[in-house]
Amino acid sequence: MVTFGEMTALANEHLTDLKKAVHEPDIAHQATHPAVRAELSQLAHVLVRYHDQIATGFGVPHTQDHGVRDAAHRAAALITHAEQLLGPRPTTQTPETVLAEKVRCVSLALGCGLDLLASHSPTALTETISPDAPTIAATDTARALLHQLSDHVATVAHLARHTGDPSDAASRPLLTAAVLSRVSGKNQRPPINPIPLHHIPGRIPPQVGENLTEALTGISASIQRLNKPTTPDSTTTWRYLARAAAIICDLNSKTVLNLTRRMEELNEQHHISSLKQVTQSIRKTSGRWKAITRRWDTYNDFGHPATGLATDASDLIIRLGRLIHTDPVWTPSPRASYQVKAPAELAPTTTDAARIATVALKAFEACNIIAAHHRTAINDLAVIGVLQQQQQHPTFTPRVPASIHRLLDLYESTEAQGIETVTSLGRTIQALASHTPNAIDEAHLIIRRAISKVELGPESIAATDFPIPITGCLTEVRPNPRKASQNHKAPKPQRPSTP
Repeated sequence: MVTFGEMTALANEHLTDLKKAVHEPDIAHQATHPAVRAELSQLAHVLVRYHDQIATGFGVPHTQDHGVRDAAHRAAALITHAEQLLGPRPTTQTPETVLAEKVRCVSLALGCGLDLLASHSPTALTETISPDAPTIAATDTARALLHQLSDHVATVAHLARHTGDPSDAASRPLLTAAVLSRVSGKNQRPPINPIPLHHIPGRIPPQVGENLTEALTGISASIQRLNKPTTPDSTTTWRYLARAAAIICDLNSKTVLNLTRRMEELNEQHHISSLKQVTQSIRKTSGRWKAITRRWDTYNDFGHPATGLATDASDLIIRLGRLIHTDPVWTPSPRASYQVKAPAELAPTTTDAARIATVALKAFEACNIIAAHHRTAINDLAVIGVLQQQQQHPTFTPRVPASIHRLLDLYESTEAQGIETVTSLGRTIQALASHTPNAIDEAHLIIRRAISKVELGPESIAATDFPIPITGCLTEVRPNPRKASQNHKAPKPQRPSTP
């Protein structure tokens, strides 16, 4: 039985012939033949069918994704327009020229492959779907398929450019569709996602006069809502989140600095140096978020952010600001009060200091998650940048602008710096909360989540054996030096007896 992979491999072989034909000296003469235009129109029609199926998930119930379906829908509309410009599809059984035959070979191979994929989806409501249908409709499959089809669309565009007036106008929408499919189909991160929280709390709007418990409850709810990585949102919202993360870092910097002064008042010398190191790390993290914000400010055509993540970030900023400032109605604005609470009012004891520092730790973790799940916004920016590039230089091959790669590097370096900040602050909290086991355990878990992103990638995590028990996650086993010196060697671990 022929498989989809075999058909696409055959289509790619014929596509290689078409790519070579584009660079032949007489391509302008070959491509102007009416048969070539007709075959290109047929190939465009097959590509439209592919993109339509991707946009609808091949008729199979599928999970929400990060703009892949929308990209396929927009690309399908562009290719449909190009098909109309290329004219009617062929009516002859045998291609009339060698180039027309090469184009038809690609159409047939791709068309057969699409029929194989479509055979797994139901054609009526009463039919059952194939066991492979969910895999075909999955987002990762859609991304890979879009990326592969972009090569075919781009080749058709280059051939259409030589077909003569008026069909050569089809080249532009085809190139636009190729860029859209290629950028949206690019997924540099492995398709393994962390398991999200099963319960996402509802929004708790900030209220004037909240006590500390109410404020911390609202902060926790906002952080949990921001920690939901599968929430799709707009490019405008991602730009707002970058600015919000920079503000959160500044507020947390004030909080940690105030806690440092409180430790000086309490003469807790062993905590002061570690808190000062945390402050330096926070400043570095804040600087990187501000660099991302400046990069976003160069794209000024996206209006105001939508609700959802932006609202949650705004709620978090307001509560963090009121936690550290004396103004009970503090909001982020140029006229906002800069007067902070007295250190003794913010944290009367070291236990209170650990509690306040844990709030900052959770906020930093939320910022790290924002940095780690930025790829949707960058993909959309890449599309916009490439389209602008295409309009300014229509004759050049479109490629992702260098500014997008720099923005990607900024996000990745910010995530790395954020992990360092979380680790440093978490260990400081463990020392502060020496008499509060729950705070120590919570800080330890957040540290482990941060470090696991550095030490173990998704592939190695998937390849490891069953995870260690939760007690092992919460307790670091350290050797007893006295016992080791008495026995001169560590005892051998006992294996559980088999039943």
